[in-house]
Amino acid sequence: MQQAVESHSRKKNIVLVGVAGVGKTTLGEIAAKKLELPFIDVDIGLEHAENSDIDTLLNRYGEKGFDDRLLIYFAEEARKAKYTIFAAPARIAQYKSFWKVVRANGISIHLRGKPWEVYMRQDVWVKGRKLTKAEKLKKKWKEDFYNYYWWRLRHCQKADYTLRILGNKETDAENLCREIAKIVPSDKLK
Repeated sequence: MQQAVESHSRKKNIVLVGVAGVGKTTLGEIAAKKLELPFIDVDIGLEHAENSDIDTLLNRYGEKGFDDRLLIYFAEEARKAKYTIFAAPARIAQYKSFWKVVRANGISIHLRGKPWEVYMRQDVWVKGRKLTKAEKLKKKWKEDFYNYYWWRLRHCQKADYTLRILGNKETDAENLCREIAKIVPSDKLK
């Protein structure tokens, strides 16, 4: 165990992974504020770096090109960051290059929520229109989400740690802070 603690203490960043809507950004921001650590949402960071929004970037680069841009942005930020919490977009957890950067520059925590709760929290868009709650309850959309959820989950399970999300923001944030405090050296925390 001592060797594992020592190898983790040399790694400097925390990378939150999980399916879209699980709470990576929300909980990551709260934990970063409480622990007085920097926070980077990779999606938002890329939007600022490119001076554009995600939809425009997707149209400009296409799905794979957009993913490549996210991966490059994440790699550059992770290499230069110190004791920073990253919220990584679920869409790049499928790439080996993502995990290579994570392993070289940090420790990953998989935020795992109950599929139904995650589904009901997130916005579902179809043909440029946000589905209503009633529409989300239709079998087709639920099946689409569950297929997405289990496919993404497979990639996120490569993380160093898993933290079960209970659906209570305050409790989940406190639990995340405790996990981060086990990883980041105490002299780097509030």
